[in-house]
Amino acid sequence: MDMTVETERLRLRVHTLDDFPAIRDLWGNPEVTRFIGGTPRGEEDSWLKFLRMAGHWHLNGYGFWAVEERQSGRIIGELGFADFKRNMTPTPSIVPEMGWAFDPEFQGKGYAIEAAKAAIEWGEAKWPGERMSCIITAENKPSVRLAEKIGFIRSAATEYHGDEVFLLFREPSA
Repeated sequence: MDMTVETERLRLRVHTLDDFPAIRDLWGNPEVTRFIGGTPRGEEDSWLKFLRMAGHWHLNGYGFWAVEERQSGRIIGELGFADFKRNMTPTPSIVPEMGWAFDPEFQGKGYAIEAAKAAIEWGEAKWPGERMSCIITAENKPSVRLAEKIGFIRSAATEYHGDEVFLLFREPSA
């Protein structure tokens, strides 16, 4: 299965080493991490996250893509699927778990929904008939709205690492 997905404005592709500075800057941005862990990540933590995403592709055949704006070639975020083996109740034990993060400069332009719809189409081809899950911090209203626009439905409110989160599921398309 092809690991690159293209839309009219975006390219979702596996990370390369050249992407690390953009990913480091993304995860070092307090606006990005406000609802994802709460603290900007330094270079070391960003590197470990970067390696985790590469490891997903290598070991599982899926992971998070670098989301590249085709016109400029800039990395504007990350989006994809993972198995984080989360220790929470209830558990999003349904794999794949979907997630995303976008540079604030590129938010509000429809990029996230464009990328998410393309990723879901890819995911449904990879896992036909399978449910998808995601967890989102309850305060992260823009991400909750995005999840609902792409078909996720809130299943439960719970706690994860001290934050109130929503566990959401998406049924496969008919």
